[in-house]
Amino acid sequence: MDKIRSNWLTIPEATEYLRCGERFLRELVASRRIPHVLFAGKVLFCTDSLDAWLLKQEISSSSQKDSNIDRKHIPDDMRKIKTDRQRDQVENLIAELLNYKKGKERWVNGLGNNLSKDLAEQNYRELSEPVYAQLSRWCHCRKPSERNNWTQERARNISILLYGKIIERVDLPSYRS
Repeated sequence: MDKIRSNWLTIPEATEYLRCGERFLRELVASRRIPHVLFAGKVLFCTDSLDAWLLKQEISSSSQKDSNIDRKHIPDDMRKIKTDRQRDQVENLIAELLNYKKGKERWVNGLGNNLSKDLAEQNYRELSEPVYAQLSRWCHCRKPSERNNWTQERARNISILLYGKIIERVDLPSYRS
């Protein structure tokens, strides 16, 4: 039987259709910023809805200049790490994130992986905007669950160790480019 064609796309198909990364698309779904449905435990996208949504995202050349001015930005001084005296404790917490569910929980393990890479790349001086935003959202989870509560506790401890406080929630995209 020939493959059935449908205007309903799975996440991998939609990433190809939209020409974006899977992680970025999953963040749009999680924040309910893109039209989708949940059916039989899967996220599906209607191509007609995606086309309409994309057209709403279109920016005219005159408004593009203005949108660059209004773009959210996390100031460098907010992202600067206050101290590295407790680097061992931070690394132990990151190891817990990386080993959560034996490394098979993409969101929690992803936080650990991004923190580890960013801190190594920046030599514990600061976090990049996307990783800072990711950490900030884990510090302020909106949906309580066993996984979220567990991760939130570690994210808050990392935040306190790096910044001396629990950082405020930032709603910038947290994917790494």
